Amino acid sequence: MSHAPHLKIISDNDAPLAAMPAISLKGFSAYYGENCIISDITLDIPRRGVTCLIGPSGAGKSTLLRSLNRINEHNAQASVSGKADVLGRDLASGYPDVTDLRRKVGMVFQTPCVFPRSISENVLFGLRGQKRPKSEKREIVERCLKAAALWDEVSRRLSDSALSLSLGQQQRLCIARALAMSPEILLLDEPTASIDPVSARAIENLVMDLSPQMTIIMVTHNIAQTKRISDHVVFLCDGKIVEAGAKTDIFSRRSLDKTRTYLTEEFCDC
Repeated sequence: MSHAPHLKIISDNDAPLAAMPAISLKGFSAYYGENCIISDITLDIPRRGVTCLIGPSGAGKSTLLRSLNRINEHNAQASVSGKADVLGRDLASGYPDVTDLRRKVGMVFQTPCVFPRSISENVLFGLRGQKRPKSEKREIVERCLKAAALWDEVSRRLSDSALSLSLGQQQRLCIARALAMSPEILLLDEPTASIDPVSARAIENLVMDLSPQMTIIMVTHNIAQTKRISDHVVFLCDGKIVEAGAKTDIFSRRSLDKTRTYLTEEFCDC
């Protein structure tokens, strides 16, 4: 297991992919105005599997996700520095069209964000403008809703407004919409924090089902959830990485005292 400031998580997946991280950060920092939210992070995240970002509120977890998807780049107060490679390409210069980045890096937020359109139209929203046969569109809707464990609940009401769904269903619909783009990386910012336990467990199962196929990076405050679904864990506090490693190492006596304190008491003494 590696410790800060130079951290590399090693994947147990096949060697060629493990040798080529999905995301590689070197001296990466993120700022809002003069405030440094993430400070000098060096970290490799492997392809495939679930990496959970844990730590107290304000640690920089969500900022890291938003930076990787370039959500804040049009905000004049937001800026980044250092090196960030995503799927072997520089986060900025390698993706001159941010749409290209977001085809490869999908993101789902804590609060479900559905559009006042039908369930089907929500799934296909990212593909709008593309000329595809209706039969292909129907196949995409069915495939993605099944992958999001939502098909059985909505298959007879695909033309209904997405706003008619429960919050838990809306969150799974957001995941289906992200999956329609066939991303290689999926960023999840506390996707179960605002929904009921049954939907939360459905999303956990979904995440574990998807993990052999793609890289999933998930922010969570739920330590038990982290233990259930993660392959790798990154513990952040005050914008810095305290420790990162395989779940089996992080949840063991081999981890740092600060890490064990947070995992057992959910208290950060950083």
